Amino acid sequence: MYTKDDLKRHLAEMNFFPWDTVLVHSSMKSIGEVEGGADTVLDAFSEYFSDGLLIFPTHSWATIDEKHYIYDPEKEPSCVGLLTNMFMKRPGVVRSLHPTHSVAVLGARAKEFIEGEEFATTPCPRNGCWGRLIEERAKILFLGCPLTKFTFVHGPEEWLDIPDRLAPNAIDLKIKMPDGTYLDSRFHKHQCSFGNVSDNFGKLTEPLIAKGIAQRGKFGDAECIIADAARSSDFVIRLLQTDPEIFNDPSPIPEEYFAVRRKMKISPSLLACDIANLADEVASVSNADYIHIDVMDGHFVPNISFGLPIVEAVNKATDIPLDLHLMMDNPSKYIADFAKAGADMISVHYEIDEDLSSLISLIESFDVKPAVAIKPKTPIEVIYPYLDRLASVLIMTVEPGFGGQTLHTECLDKVRKLRNEIRRRGLSVEIEADGGINTSNLAAVSRAGVSIAVMGTALFNENDRQAFIDRCKG
Repeated sequence: MYTKDDLKRHLAEMNFFPWDTVLVHSSMKSIGEVEGGADTVLDAFSEYFSDGLLIFPTHSWATIDEKHYIYDPEKEPSCVGLLTNMFMKRPGVVRSLHPTHSVAVLGARAKEFIEGEEFATTPCPRNGCWGRLIEERAKILFLGCPLTKFTFVHGPEEWLDIPDRLAPNAIDLKIKMPDGTYLDSRFHKHQCSFGNVSDNFGKLTEPLIAKGIAQRGKFGDAECIIADAARSSDFVIRLLQTDPEIFNDPSPIPEEYFAVRRKMKISPSLLACDIANLADEVASVSNADYIHIDVMDGHFVPNISFGLPIVEAVNKATDIPLDLHLMMDNPSKYIADFAKAGADMISVHYEIDEDLSSLISLIESFDVKPAVAIKPKTPIEVIYPYLDRLASVLIMTVEPGFGGQTLHTECLDKVRKLRNEIRRRGLSVEIEADGGINTSNLAAVSRAGVSIAVMGTALFNENDRQAFIDRCKG
């Protein structure tokens, strides 16, 4: 059972601040058992955002129409959930005079925020509350409910005059004012020929998370999404300007519309260098992001390569972070030594007969980034239970043990699956690929979702390696 303090801690863990402006779309039943029920949930929100603006939608679009044409903010129920109806009745909360898409607000500037809503003639005018979320740099919290509840998206649709969104004919409404008088309103309600357009807003989830516009969180048992209002508006406007009908069906938003172009990080593999001239070889790749050092024990893979002396020597020769790939049966015996020798990131293999969770904890204990590597035939799903503890996942695109092999293109399917899982969870885990990467396949590797490319033979065969690395970074 969750307490009020538990819920306030969850808000802090989602990087909310007491001075934020936050609009909450909510599903009470998703939160789980709370001591004191819905009142405790609202207490947690009200107390936490004591220096900001706390906003709940209190829509009445489901009831206000030509027959039921009087909007009384004191009596008209909200059609969007239990918490909204309870919140608007609380002391200090003010409800806007918008006849169909009102909001209830708590905070020192609440009356200022809802000012003028009685003059709205459409659901989400730019100069109304939904537009003001942009100036407020507000955060929009989806608490246990999907982005199909993303009312805010109707704003850009209106502002850009997207066809088939508003009823062509206005209806006559009356709004009961605070002084008891009634204000006449000529109002255009939402109307779409194909149904409810907001049913398709859920397709925004992956793009917003992929671009860092939204993040995932947890409130009680409820899975949450936290979106930045201003950046969401910019993104939706660009989508609608590109394709005004993009929300007319549930098909996914094309990835090219939200692909995040990042420079590829390059990790030269010393397995392909001239080890007799180690210092010069390392100096020749001084613009690399990592130095990749393969450590093979002759048991896990049928080859023996570098050990502690090489790691120590490379660490003395460069300030570039060292990316150690331990192809060993028993890495737990050596992690401490490699960490002390200068490792910045250590990858251990999933396939070894040691407890992976304990190995990750051991790597972390030396302030080194933990990573897990998998062979080509290992399914990527085995990594999912550990993802939120990892800095990187190293996907072998050849069988480990020898350099100069050809990339197995089917391994890129694992990269895509992993990329989608990382996006779904809102994590920042790197995806590293190792084996057979060269200029002919680097673009495909990047498109699949790899952010760190290990390059050996293709790189060290170049005369001007720094220029080659710059080209590969993009």
